[in-house]
Amino acid sequence: MKKSGLSPWLLAAVRALGARGAATVAMARRDWRRLAWHGGRVGLYTSSAVGLVAVVGTLALWARPTWRADLASQVGPLLEAATGSANAAAPGANGGALAQQSPSDASMMAQAAQHVPSAAVLAAYIPNQRVAADARATKTLDSREQIAVADYLARRYRVAGDVTGNLVRAAYSTGKEVGLDPLLLLAVMAIESGFNPYAESTVGAQGLMQVMSKVHRDKLEYFGGPEAALHPIANIKVGALILKECIARGGSLAGGLRRYVGSTSAGDGGYGAKVLAERDRLRSVAMGHKVSPNAPQAPVIVSAVKPVAKPVSAGKSGEAADAVATPAASVGKAAAKSLEADDSTAA
Repeated sequence: MKKSGLSPWLLAAVRALGARGAATVAMARRDWRRLAWHGGRVGLYTSSAVGLVAVVGTLALWARPTWRADLASQVGPLLEAATGSANAAAPGANGGALAQQSPSDASMMAQAAQHVPSAAVLAAYIPNQRVAADARATKTLDSREQIAVADYLARRYRVAGDVTGNLVRAAYSTGKEVGLDPLLLLAVMAIESGFNPYAESTVGAQGLMQVMSKVHRDKLEYFGGPEAALHPIANIKVGALILKECIARGGSLAGGLRRYVGSTSAGDGGYGAKVLAERDRLRSVAMGHKVSPNAPQAPVIVSAVKPVAKPVSAGKSGEAADAVATPAASVGKAAAKSLEADDSTAA
């Protein structure tokens, strides 16, 4: 009797526990579904917020070149350091370390610049007092401003950004050596060759600054010979020396640009206006202003043709022999003599 009396109670207790367990499982399933639904909504909102921030940041960097330059100057060294350390530490198939990747254009130009002589020796023969004030070297731009100028030139002339960065740095170092405004050198390169280091005109002008190798053979000899005209760094230095001499002989920046382009008349076909307009745009970019890369160069577009002129150092046969033996001294003496001749003529 006692056993049969206890059985219903045990069965009822087991059934109650089973029902409670089923209810708990069902409740847990509902809770997981609710959590998954809320988690999906949170993930959707988070991804939307991240995408919105990315779009706003991209638009802000596109509209403000100075911010983009700041970000590149801060993040670039970190990425280069991380990439270099990773390449150095990666093991090779034969158990050794992998060789570092081939040097970039920036490192190659930096190494090449170390083998190119300074232009300060030749530039010293042309006193800075003879150069117009608006053509002399101005305040040196910091790295952020140089990056902004390089980015603008890359977008305007469809050139790789690392290449324009190297050319901007070369222009600033050359401008410091010669005593000319580096933005003026960049403007001349833009108008002359569009930053094509291998450009050549129909009359033989070569390189970034369209140097006439036949006319300025004495200057090229100082930097390695006629083939230096196609070396970007050497071409910039030779072109800067020629431009400084032209400005000193022309008496003004406009007169120097007219001599540089080889014009024998009072006008220059709009060449000087295009160079000065390009320099003004580069100054605005360096100051952080927004400048359209599609702006026209100048109202007048006339192709500049450089006639073959008499070399600066050409004269007596003894001077030509000295030019081959000691290029720096011969070029300096030739420049000084030409300036003195101009003074005596003016007097």
